[in-house]
Amino acid sequence: MRSRESIWWPATSALAVGVLAGWRPLLAGAVGLVAVAGWALRTPDRLNHALFAVLFLVPVTVRLGGSGKPVWIVLLTATTLALIGRLQRLRPDEPLASAGTAAFVLPAAGVLAALAHWSGPKDLLFALAPFVCYALITWHVVAEARRDPAAFVRLARFLAWLGVPLALLAIYQRATGAWPVLDELAVSNAFTSSAGAGRSVATTGHPIVYGAYCLMSVCVALTLRGRAWPVPFAAGVVGLLLSGSRSAWIGVGCAAVVWYLARRPRLTRRGVAVAAATAAAAAALALAGPAPVRDTVDMVRARLTDVGGSSSATARYGRYEVAWDALTDGVDRLLFGLGPEAHVRFFQQVGIGDHLAQTFDNSFLTLWYDLGLLTLLPFVALLVALVVRARSLAARLLVVGMTAQIFFFDFYLWPCAAAVLILAAGLAVVDQGVDADRPPAPPAGVGAGSPAAAGKDHT
Repeated sequence: MRSRESIWWPATSALAVGVLAGWRPLLAGAVGLVAVAGWALRTPDRLNHALFAVLFLVPVTVRLGGSGKPVWIVLLTATTLALIGRLQRLRPDEPLASAGTAAFVLPAAGVLAALAHWSGPKDLLFALAPFVCYALITWHVVAEARRDPAAFVRLARFLAWLGVPLALLAIYQRATGAWPVLDELAVSNAFTSSAGAGRSVATTGHPIVYGAYCLMSVCVALTLRGRAWPVPFAAGVVGLLLSGSRSAWIGVGCAAVVWYLARRPRLTRRGVAVAAATAAAAAALALAGPAPVRDTVDMVRARLTDVGGSSSATARYGRYEVAWDALTDGVDRLLFGLGPEAHVRFFQQVGIGDHLAQTFDNSFLTLWYDLGLLTLLPFVALLVALVVRARSLAARLLVVGMTAQIFFFDFYLWPCAAAVLILAAGLAVVDQGVDADRPPAPPAGVGAGSPAAAGKDHT
């Protein structure tokens, strides 16, 4: 009787979900999200998983319902989850400030810089809202990492393992030439497979952002290891290739240099053998593999040849000149920028006729152009502090890799890319030697032979 009752509810629920998915797919997705939210809010650990799932997996290039822009829906949802997590951990005897509150320096500096070129509260709100959201999320994430380092390491490994199904989706996209769901719900043609030139995006909606996610999974798998770590590592490498993101390749290359310099010993016989076998297998696939593999090799070769003379590279050079001419038009512009959302106004009112994305394609230059050195220098100082003070190699690799990548695109309105730096901030306060697969040691004085342990009932 009990077995029948235990089967009844799951079977009924599965049937209801199936009918709903066939009738109204978006409604089924909304119901699923509500169910996941209810599951996640029960404990802080589950909430942290849901928080990063929202940041990493929910695309901001598709219509999410309502009239709001997808990026703001994702940002506000993630920020709400972080605030709920802080309320769950709220203790009257514990200080609210922690190492994560250093992230609030960036929006604070932005407010000061905006006063020099005031263009109204609307521009200030839209310019600084992402920084405030990221600061709140970072505050929560760093506090959680300090509270339970082993749980945070497990979370990072889980995020790396999510790259495995994403890589399978990327392979499907490459083989079929279409992006499921993303094509139908895209906010513009620029975020459909017809504009992707065969580059995969998984669920992120943009190949560069998917490259940032793969950078994260490669660095986490390589440093935090865990059981069967080569699987998420290989999935990350495959995703990097399929994304065709040269900025992500540069970021991974910089992270690999840091990883190599930190190794002791730097060369081992086993490592050389594995690298040689991997290279041989990759070469065999490239030469005699199936057509999709050869097409991917051709795409990678095309992305690597004539890098400096490509249309995106020449456009970037021209944009740099425009931005630099504006910044050097006075000391006040160097220090305070041209005002919040100044680059948005420039591309709307003047623009550059290269038919590419209307941005400077450089996160540092964009921040400098809008809010000056007064805001750029604290941002760079935060990145440097993360690298210098980080307790784990994983955090250093993530920061170095992302610092290199965001030099080639604006990441502020891409929560998936920003989440890589937020994850790095959490890992920065976790000791590299923390083993998430090992149970925590008992408190001092409580061991197998201690009186406290002997007094426990183990029957």
